[in-house]
Amino acid sequence: MSSPSTTYSGDITLNGDEQPPVKLVDPENVHVKSGAVDGDLKVLNAEYVYTNTPAGGTAEIGDIETEISGTIEDGYLESGGVSGDVVVVDAEDVFIEHEAVDGDLQIIGDEQRFHDESDTEPHPRNQYDESITGWDREVSVTEPDTGVSVTGGRNSVRIENTEAEFELYLTGWNNDIRVDGHGSIRLHLVGSNNTVEVSAYTDVTVATEPGHDNTVSVDDFPVEDLIKTSQSAAYREAFMGRKKITYQVPAMDEDYCPGCGATADAVIERHQEDAFFLFGYPIYQFEAGSGSYECEECSAHAHPDVRLSESERKDLFK
Repeated sequence: MSSPSTTYSGDITLNGDEQPPVKLVDPENVHVKSGAVDGDLKVLNAEYVYTNTPAGGTAEIGDIETEISGTIEDGYLESGGVSGDVVVVDAEDVFIEHEAVDGDLQIIGDEQRFHDESDTEPHPRNQYDESITGWDREVSVTEPDTGVSVTGGRNSVRIENTEAEFELYLTGWNNDIRVDGHGSIRLHLVGSNNTVEVSAYTDVTVATEPGHDNTVSVDDFPVEDLIKTSQSAAYREAFMGRKKITYQVPAMDEDYCPGCGATADAVIERHQEDAFFLFGYPIYQFEAGSGSYECEECSAHAHPDVRLSESERKDLFK
């Protein structure tokens, strides 16, 4: 007896209503989320496979009960989506997340495979603050506490973070993610041609990355944020009479910090002047010195008061 066959056009989602074993024929892309298959998964003749679940088992698939074919673009296997075995045949790209398959994962005849395992397992998906699935979506997420998942293609996601530590699980291709804030993210990245940009104040750790042509970048630290008192502000504060002032200026020619030795995006140099001021302009300079440096790596350990101590002033004027 032949298995029941259903013809579809466009995207399809398996979320628990299909009778297993399920056969998915000739889709463009297939996204298998964590906990999606409560059985074995066999992938036959895919072009590219990106997997965070280790393969190598033998998937014993019985008689097919549900066959899905047609002009299928993206197929999404949701967490808990199939309570049995699945066969995927002739897909272009297959993306398989951590622990997506309870049974064996067998991959046969793929053109190229990308596999990466991490000792750092992601949080369960039901603990994530936001899950975004689909194609060409534009979404904003504010202050996630645990995690954000993005599954699909050509999605644009902006994440505004405070000081939290959260996970970003990105599965698919050509997605664009921007993270702003002062927290930290742990990134699980499955796929290709994805871009993740984070602010200079956000720490990012790539836990897993099976794929190619992905870009993870951190903004340069803004040197202006290291300047506590600019030269113009110090002059305005002095205003009239003889004053000793300190200020900071960008050290644009420094690729590393002379103060601590670290390679740095932003370096500032402290200056001191002992001068007579008239309406905020130095008319006569008695002494001037410079040479104390800070960068984004060591400025957090610097004294918050920009005024130099007596010993620092003596060192500058030597």
